[in-house]
Amino acid sequence: MKLFFDESGYSGCIMPNRNGKLYNDGQRHFVLAGVFVNDENDESFLLNKYRKFKKKFGFVDEIKGSDLMTRENNQALEYFIREMLDDKHFYICNYDKIFYIATLISIYIFGREFQERETLMFYQYASALAGEDEELFLQYCFAVQKNTDRSKTDFLQYLISFPFKKLDTNDYNPYIVFAKRMLADKEYGDFPLVYEAYSCKNTVNFVNMTALGEILLCLKYQDDIDINSTKIYHDCMSGYEEEYNQSFGSSNICINFVDSKENELIQLADNVSSVYRKCFEKSFEAFRQNKQWTENIWFSENYSKMINYIGMSHIKMVTQIADWVLPFVIRDIFGIKHNDYQKNKNKFLDLFLFYKKHILSQINGMQVDIPL
Repeated sequence: MKLFFDESGYSGCIMPNRNGKLYNDGQRHFVLAGVFVNDENDESFLLNKYRKFKKKFGFVDEIKGSDLMTRENNQALEYFIREMLDDKHFYICNYDKIFYIATLISIYIFGREFQERETLMFYQYASALAGEDEELFLQYCFAVQKNTDRSKTDFLQYLISFPFKKLDTNDYNPYIVFAKRMLADKEYGDFPLVYEAYSCKNTVNFVNMTALGEILLCLKYQDDIDINSTKIYHDCMSGYEEEYNQSFGSSNICINFVDSKENELIQLADNVSSVYRKCFEKSFEAFRQNKQWTENIWFSENYSKMINYIGMSHIKMVTQIADWVLPFVIRDIFGIKHNDYQKNKNKFLDLFLFYKKHILSQINGMQVDIPL
């Protein structure tokens, strides 16, 4: 058994950069795609399909996912989604970087025991927090950079005075209540992830490894795949490869880093991650602006096709609750045919409420401390 991984969406740490932003290119979502093959015959089968696709559309060298999103390659993209994707070989982790920081803030304020004991409430709080202004998360990252009692008290005071929009701005807000208590008791706690937690210099909040762990957990516990007997290949990650193998080595998992130019199934993973992220972000952009029936229809239709072919059981959403619900709704409304949404769009609210109830139940039964 083999797994091949590549990613899309600014790779690396979530930390303040020179321009005072959390990530360099404004890409809020990080997408990791995995290609799974069961044996040599399965690998040959998938490679032959991919090579047939490349030959059909005149691709000679490595294809980048961004190439498939150009207008001149619309037919190639349609063929790629329809003929290449399935619910056997492909896995995706869709990670919201702001939600990632929101969970770290929530662990810092409420503690890991609360996360494990009251998983649904914890997820609902973190989900609401992730909807707040990004300045909050930037200030948290600044505090973690210093990691002193002073930086902790400054952040707690900032949190108490922060002009919340999704949460209350008074003592009904649990973040404010707990932050006040921590200051009053002079118990400032420990940030859950700091620079010293990583072996590589200048590394913190490294979402890439967390996303990989999510897919491996899915394979192990959902699909009963022996991860320790699976050879894992990942596109080169300059400066971070040692971190991967030290972190996953404790679970007897070795990551082999290979240049995508030398491995076509890593190229395939790149294509899937890039196309998925672009379609996902443009589709969600329209929904957030309440323009989902008039704008970005092409992206929503292609996003729907992708998740219909791959299957939501192979797509791990680590996002706010509403963003976790929405792909299920898009899948059912847009389907796999052009203009399917026209006959289904009146079902939006019923579908959203139905899947939200399902996902809240799923979160309530979630075990957050299962080992890899």
